[in-house]
Amino acid sequence: MPAGVAARQVTVTASVEAIDKETPSITLKGPEGNVVTVIVMDPKNLEKVKVGDKLAITYTEALAISVERAEK
Repeated sequence: MPAGVAARQVTVTASVEAIDKETPSITLKGPEGNVVTVIVMDPKNLEKVKVGDKLAITYTEALAISVERAEK
């Protein structure tokens, strides 16, 4: 049966809209106006940024698809 995997790496410049040190998370606004809040893996990194900063972010998008026969 057919199957496939696709992945791409994307780099964008986003502005810091909000910082939540309790969660810890950061809210970013992308170049097309989309807003996303992400959990920060290392809370110490929040000490290095402030609202209004511009960040260059690289992330990977991936998709995997497989086709299987349905059970009768």
